[in-house]
Amino acid sequence: MKSTRKCPNCGQWSVWDREPTSRCQYCQHLLDPDAHARQLAKAERSAQNEERFAVKFIKIDPQDSFGLNFIKRIGLGFQVAFVSIVSFILWLVALLAG
Repeated sequence: MKSTRKCPNCGQWSVWDREPTSRCQYCQHLLDPDAHARQLAKAERSAQNEERFAVKFIKIDPQDSFGLNFIKRIGLGFQVAFVSIVSFILWLVALLAG
């Protein structure tokens, strides 16, 4: 549903489709800069939350030497085993808690 909104920059009335990214027809300024700032902050918080709970494994580069590649694969194996054991323990605790 479209409506009109007064531009905070030039003072003209523009068609507003109630989106944070809507712009003035005359000066191309954001019609609702506060909502746009809230939307950007929400997206940033979401990205930070995803990054915080992500498990970062060792990256194996194909250009590494044989010895380094072998050591990285052993380290990756330990990482996967550790994450698997911790995940199983957390699952078991959640199952027993009901």
